[in-house]
Amino acid sequence: MPLRTIVKVSHISNLSDARYCAGMGVEMLGFRVIPGAENYMSPEVFQDIRGWISGPKIIAELYGLTSQEQIDTVIRTYAPDFFELNYTEYRTCGHLLTLPCIVYFPLVAESVSVKDERKISHILVDEQTTCKDIPATRPVLINVTSEKKLNEKLAEGCFRGFVLEGPKELRPGVTNYDQLGGILEALEED
Repeated sequence: MPLRTIVKVSHISNLSDARYCAGMGVEMLGFRVIPGAENYMSPEVFQDIRGWISGPKIIAELYGLTSQEQIDTVIRTYAPDFFELNYTEYRTCGHLLTLPCIVYFPLVAESVSVKDERKISHILVDEQTTCKDIPATRPVLINVTSEKKLNEKLAEGCFRGFVLEGPKELRPGVTNYDQLGGILEALEED
């Protein structure tokens, strides 16, 4: 069944997780693409995964971005549909980015001061953010960590989508999808 809102799963780390999410109707898959970042996905492993999935948009999570060379490498080796980075990195490197951006704002009020908003496709906020905290400049995605938080945020009604963290592999080929699956099932259209 399709999901009733945009869903992005971050920190995808293996083929099983990518295929599970694609099969559940997730619209966006996030991969950490800057060497040294937690959950970094090497280009070789990513290419193996990319060949097995279709449908979801690919998000290059640029946390830790420091140079134009990194951006060029990411575009060439990952061919993403979107970039994701935090507000500080966007302020520093936003003028170098050529794709739409999902920008994480730890403090939502900062979003008002963004100079070049045309590259920002979505604002990303943490789950403690409420509708009254949100400026109406861009669609807002919100990180959620549980089905309870998801239901609270759905009831608020102002968020365009939800960002979930990919599950951790217990050992190669073995992952518990109970929490992620519960949230995705709660978002299925009736």
